[in-house]
Amino acid sequence: MPDSKTKILSVATQLFAKQGYDGTSLQGIADEVGMRKPSVLYHYPSKKDLREAVLADLLERWQVRLPAILAKAGTGNDRFAALFEEVSGFFEADPSRALLVMREVVDRPKETRERLGAAIRPWLELLKGVIEEGQAEGRVRSNVDPEAYLVQCVVMIVGSVVGAQLGSEVFGGLSRKEWAERQRNEARRIARQSFFVDGI
Repeated sequence: MPDSKTKILSVATQLFAKQGYDGTSLQGIADEVGMRKPSVLYHYPSKKDLREAVLADLLERWQVRLPAILAKAGTGNDRFAALFEEVSGFFEADPSRALLVMREVVDRPKETRERLGAAIRPWLELLKGVIEEGQAEGRVRSNVDPEAYLVQCVVMIVGSVVGAQLGSEVFGGLSRKEWAERQRNEARRIARQSFFVDGI
């Protein structure tokens, strides 16, 4: 069973994503968690501190988990699959994460750009090297712009999670989760076919 801090972080992530930081109150978070506001303040002394904790929790996966996965994957194809599945899975596990990233980019572009840059730069640099190596070996298309491609993949993955709700509402028939899987599969197909020379 999640502890109080974990529950607060989870609820704050969802409410900040849905309502924005300015539109979310500590009282609203406390009500949703099922505790009194002073109890929330015991763990996080201010709403600003809570937002910092939410963003730190969100970015920790990027800073720790992804480089470990990439280090274990031996080939460019393995790294592509491992990265795509890890990032997709992370956002699909809690779609509020993807929505929060998009909202933060819109509401606080400079600050978000700096934080995201610091968190993901190390493994993006690693992947840039892998792409350039693949191009030199003829496995990766020569017209791929490594830096732009990597940024586009992040945007596509985050956007596909947010877009699952749109697909479910526009076309109907399937749940948001089922649409998320369709979106992920299509994003993976587009990313692969535009990347590897053989398109697999």
